[in-house]
Amino acid sequence: MIYLNLLASSGFCPTSQGAPAMNKKILAALIAASAALSMGGAAQAANLVVNGSFEDPGFALPMGSYCYLGGPYDCGSVNGWTGGFPLMLTNSGPWGNPNTPDGNVLIGIQGTSFIQQTLNLAPGTYKLSWMDAGRGNYGGPTETYQVVVGGNVMSVESVNYGAGWTTKSLTFSATGATILSFAGQTNYDATAFIDKVEVNAVPEPQTYAMLLGGLGLVGWVARRRARAAA
Repeated sequence: MIYLNLLASSGFCPTSQGAPAMNKKILAALIAASAALSMGGAAQAANLVVNGSFEDPGFALPMGSYCYLGGPYDCGSVNGWTGGFPLMLTNSGPWGNPNTPDGNVLIGIQGTSFIQQTLNLAPGTYKLSWMDAGRGNYGGPTETYQVVVGGNVMSVESVNYGAGWTTKSLTFSATGATILSFAGQTNYDATAFIDKVEVNAVPEPQTYAMLLGGLGLVGWVARRRARAAA
C-alpha cells in the first residue's frame, strides 16, 4: 500500500519501544486511509456494465453468422442487454467481416435499432467509454445514434461508412439504478458497430484529500526525525 511504503522510506517505526502515542495515531490513520484507497481503486477499476464486449451472448453463434435481438434470425436474448439490434461475429460476411477491438463478437446500431441495459449504480460520478466503427460493405454514408443515460441524451454520434474503430467517452452522475442506451437515429440502412462498452466510477474528491493528508503526515514524520537526528 502506498502509505506504508512511504512510511518505510521515511524511517517511521511506530512499533519501537516507547513510540509516542501520536505516532501510533498517525499509523492508524494511514492504515485506514490506505485500506480505503485500495478498496476505492478496485471499485473504480471494475467495469459496471454486464457483458460490455458482448462476448457472452448466452448462446453459441455458428461460424460467420449473426442474429437480431427482436427481429429476423432472432437471437432470443443477449446476456445483460435488451432492445432490437444485430449481433454478429467478426467473420460475418453479410456485415463485411468486421474486425473488433475486444474479442470476436460485436453489435450494430442499424437504422433506428437500439440497445439498452439497466446499470446498478451507487450515487456518484461515472465515466462511460465505448468504441464505434462504420460498416463498410453496405448501407448509407453515415449512421447517427444517441447515447442516452438515465433518460438524458448525453451525446449524438455520427459514424461514416467504413470508418475505423474510435474510442468515445463521457462522464455522468447517477443517484441509483440508471438505464444506458445507444439509439439509432437514421431512417435508412446504415450501421455503426459498437463494442467494448465500459462504465467505471470516478474517484470522489475526498479520496484525493485523504491521499494528500496522508502524504502530509508522512512528510511531517520524516522532518521530525531529521530534526531529532541533527
